[in-house]
Amino acid sequence: MTVFQLSAPGELRPQQFQLFVDNIRQAVEAKGLQWGIPMDDKGKPIEGSDWDLRVLNGSHDRFAPGTVGFGIDDQVRELAINAQWPLARLPVGAVLSDSVQDFIKAIIATRCLSGRTADNAQVIAKAAKRLFSCTTIPPYKVSREHFEALLSLKSWSDKAKRDFSVVAKIIDENLLSEHCPVKPSVESKPKTELLPGLNTRTTGHKLPDKHALFELTRIVFQEVPTTFNDGIIFSVFRLLILTGLRITEILTLPDDCLVWHNHIDVVTGKNVSDIGGIGRSLQLRYYAEKQRDGAPDILIEKFYNVPSRFEGLIETTVTETLNATTSLREILERQSHTQNNYPNSDLRTFKTSSGRVVGTWQCLFLTTGSVLRFPLIEPLTPDSAISTPLPPRIYTALGSTIGNGSLSFFKKYGGTPQEKNLSIKPHSLRHLMNTELFRLNVPDTAITHQFGRVSVAQSYEYDHRSLSEKLKFVQLPSTSRPHVPPGSTQELVAKMVVSGIAAISHLGQSFKRIQAEHGDAAAFAYLAANSDGFHVTPYGFCTNSFSINPCTRHLKCFDRCKHFAASGLPEHRETLLDLRESLVIMQHAAEAKPSRTMGRINQITHAVRLIEGVQAALDAQPQQNVFAEGVDYASPNKKDVFA
Repeated sequence: MTVFQLSAPGELRPQQFQLFVDNIRQAVEAKGLQWGIPMDDKGKPIEGSDWDLRVLNGSHDRFAPGTVGFGIDDQVRELAINAQWPLARLPVGAVLSDSVQDFIKAIIATRCLSGRTADNAQVIAKAAKRLFSCTTIPPYKVSREHFEALLSLKSWSDKAKRDFSVVAKIIDENLLSEHCPVKPSVESKPKTELLPGLNTRTTGHKLPDKHALFELTRIVFQEVPTTFNDGIIFSVFRLLILTGLRITEILTLPDDCLVWHNHIDVVTGKNVSDIGGIGRSLQLRYYAEKQRDGAPDILIEKFYNVPSRFEGLIETTVTETLNATTSLREILERQSHTQNNYPNSDLRTFKTSSGRVVGTWQCLFLTTGSVLRFPLIEPLTPDSAISTPLPPRIYTALGSTIGNGSLSFFKKYGGTPQEKNLSIKPHSLRHLMNTELFRLNVPDTAITHQFGRVSVAQSYEYDHRSLSEKLKFVQLPSTSRPHVPPGSTQELVAKMVVSGIAAISHLGQSFKRIQAEHGDAAAFAYLAANSDGFHVTPYGFCTNSFSINPCTRHLKCFDRCKHFAASGLPEHRETLLDLRESLVIMQHAAEAKPSRTMGRINQITHAVRLIEGVQAALDAQPQQNVFAEGVDYASPNKKDVFA
């Protein structure tokens, strides 16, 4: 059944909303697209009738991206039903209303016509679909309460919240609703992470798994590929590991990407290598993503400075790939003269920021449409299907794609059964390269320039150094030596304060004040006295250092913490007695519940364990470690693969 989008009879839309839709409709139709999109009874566009968003933004995407469809988002609807929303509040049927369809089309067209990518337009359109899948209100009557109701359905990610805010921003900027402003107040919770040790890297989950990284490196540098296409992707992964560039930036490398520079001394006129310097350096010319001056129809040229230790590997990889794809490049260029005769080949052309027009036959990496053995010996036919490698194939080769597991390089070339089940995210290699540059004390400005970023703050999003790595290059003044022994806790705290990591803490602010009033010696003496790892708690003494390993149990010393020492002080015993009484009441309350009550056994077990811990503290002698064989909560027994 085919459904055409039509205006509902008698539907009166506000002038501002209708004017907004009409203006966008005219712009879309001027590009040769039809505003009305035939769809099935589920809101999915009929095959061949959906918009080709490349027409709107002029992108170089090989395949045509379309709209996200106009069906109700069943997941959001299910969330609303589970939250016991009245059914009358939810839209009827499986397809969104005409007004919502027009609004979503306008969103997609606006984003694309303003130079946004198709992916960006689709994401914002999906956010609008979610909003109107849980309300019958049209876009011109939506209010802030509708956004807040949607946000209350589940714990949305920060990214999803930002997408909802963009939808609201479009409504507010164009005054489309009677209830503007409609933008909800979205607060992102600060992401704080308590690291279990000095050598644990911050947000380490963004870095590649150590075993997967080593196995991938072994495969692409030591294994012999079984097919020609595998050999090309081996080279892709080599450059991905050695440079830290994005996957698309690697796949679109031009065939003349190697740029050598000879450095001449301006005084002597000689090569710098003749007078003890580096006389030759290598840059990699590539097309950068996410540039402010970029657009879907323009490739932005950038240059990546290759570290000297990687110059030989990168030059060899590029040269081998050039030699392997020479015949493919020649055939593809000949096919470009009669493109209609070769529908299975990738014959796109691109405009670059330097003003040149380049074709896919000028790309470094090319693959064939058939399975051929490596190395390529037999000549290809003139009508062979040749294309650039597709990102989905790369993700599958890395084991990141669900399904088609047999195509994973880990499964095909892995050494052991365990290694065959490994996977790795290509973007994690970018995080790793940035982190290693930070670890080697490369200036943040140089790292920012190296990866073509606009601000230094963007580079620090890729900084995952551990605390010990950050403090490695911090040097304390000579006046600190009498007070701060090398390798001690005091030295670590002093480095944290001096480097600025703990500058806003009470310890850091006091250090600055004493330093200003009494000098360096007095300030470091204060640090040494206040970072000794001894503290008083409501229940006794703690022998742990809160400056280095903050209390992960929120001072619940009696829960078998090995740092807990009895004090014997009357006020501490009184606190423990009151606590034991409260815990006994909690135990009795749990035992009084019906035997089938959910969580009853866990509550009783938890109360008994805490009561035993409190009793052990009461029975311990003053200055005695209560739980000598207890748990060191500050240092979880978890192996750090990057240590």
